[in-house]
Amino acid sequence: MKCKGKSMSAEDRITKICYDKSNQQIIGPHQSVQTVIARGVISQWKQPVIYAYDTQMTKELLFEIIMALNNCQFDVVAIVSDMGSSNQELWKYLQITIDNSSFQHPSSLHKMIHVFADVAHLIKLARNHIVKKCFILTEQKHIGKQKVQEILNLNSNDHIMLAYKILMII
Repeated sequence: MKCKGKSMSAEDRITKICYDKSNQQIIGPHQSVQTVIARGVISQWKQPVIYAYDTQMTKELLFEIIMALNNCQFDVVAIVSDMGSSNQELWKYLQITIDNSSFQHPSSLHKMIHVFADVAHLIKLARNHIVKKCFILTEQKHIGKQKVQEILNLNSNDHIMLAYKILMII
């Protein structure tokens, strides 16, 4: 990244970090894999920066990654993660709450790093909740597996399938 960054403008080096335990694959005797990808915020690029077995994301590891990118002139302005339990622990440690969605950049008192939940993962969680339990709208109205099945039944004669990913969990 250090070499690639030399040919990029400062704007193109504005970076976010994405880490996601939900895409892990168990290989060998390992229980998990931590994957961290740096991505351009303004320009379209991405680069894996960590792939480590049985490694939990900690504040120290996160700050080490941010500082390594900073030393290569990549300006980390945000992190994105799923809402897995270990990531929730990290958010608590960083004091991320509904009222505080950023933390101080480890290299500067004047810069903040913003924290975002992975929206696609949140949608999957909502889908799973609807199918496994239900959403209660009012005392008389619930949205559950039956309504999802009704939507899927609309697809019976279509070539284009509505909400096809819902099938993966039913």
